[in-house]
Amino acid sequence: MKVVEDLISSASMGDKLALSKLLSLIETDPGIVRHIASLIWPKTPKAHVIGVTGAGGVGKSSLISAVADELSFNGSSIAVLAVDPSSPISGGSLLGDRVRMTNIRRSDRVFIRSMSTTSEEALPLKALLSVEVLDALGYDYIIIETPGVGQFNVGISRFADTVILVLMPGAGDEIQALKAGVMEIGDIYVVNKSDRPDAELTFNQVLFALSDVSRDEWVPRVLKTSATYRIGIKELINAVNEHRNYLVSTNKINIKREWRRFLELNLAVKHKVMGKLNEVLSKDLRIKEVYDSLIRGLLDPISAADEIIELMFKSG
Repeated sequence: MKVVEDLISSASMGDKLALSKLLSLIETDPGIVRHIASLIWPKTPKAHVIGVTGAGGVGKSSLISAVADELSFNGSSIAVLAVDPSSPISGGSLLGDRVRMTNIRRSDRVFIRSMSTTSEEALPLKALLSVEVLDALGYDYIIIETPGVGQFNVGISRFADTVILVLMPGAGDEIQALKAGVMEIGDIYVVNKSDRPDAELTFNQVLFALSDVSRDEWVPRVLKTSATYRIGIKELINAVNEHRNYLVSTNKINIKREWRRFLELNLAVKHKVMGKLNEVLSKDLRIKEVYDSLIRGLLDPISAADEIIELMFKSG
């Protein structure tokens, strides 16, 4: 496709508008990746993918802004994907992270993009595919911000090379979740807003909660930061690079990236199957008979699903 080729060519030369349009194509139709892949798909991923997660209000966007600012100042290129939960009514993004990332120095080395997701998705396929494209275009670091709840935590822990879990002083519920093992997904734990009075207490609580956590040879780091006052940002970047070096030296980086490709395949298959299912549902009148039987109690949901799947494959 000539349009895709032109966008890739411009994006490769640093045109952020072209890159935005390219990612918009992926958001609209992930199938467009077939055309992109033949041109720039990364056979060996090189970018370091950082997942940043945490509850609302802990300052994730401000922290990412400070980290991206520092990294770009040191000569690295950074792409930020802010995955927002979308409104169940309008489908629009609820958070608007780019609005809050206003402190990043105007730099050609930083690219920021928001993507909406539904409550059913841990990480949307479009975000994963966008990461691959950003990697192929040569970004050194790709930072993904996700909401810090339930399946979002699980999704980012399976996809990112390094996971940063952000907390704030007085985060009682999160500390209890740590103690229960629910949030043992972080490679680095950050107590942000460390200028607040309870920061030291929360820091010590996190250390205690993680004292029994064993994760191969890597010991999760616990740090204090203040994005507002730029405290602890260099230390956080050092911790990220330490974890990256650990992954490379132990060859775990390749294992993580194999998992990433497997996750992409899994989501791509689901996307294709759901697309085919929706096509059948809209065209095959026999589906209505299955629905009627289900509603009248003549079929249970599992049997109804079996019949619909059979119809889907019969339709080609």
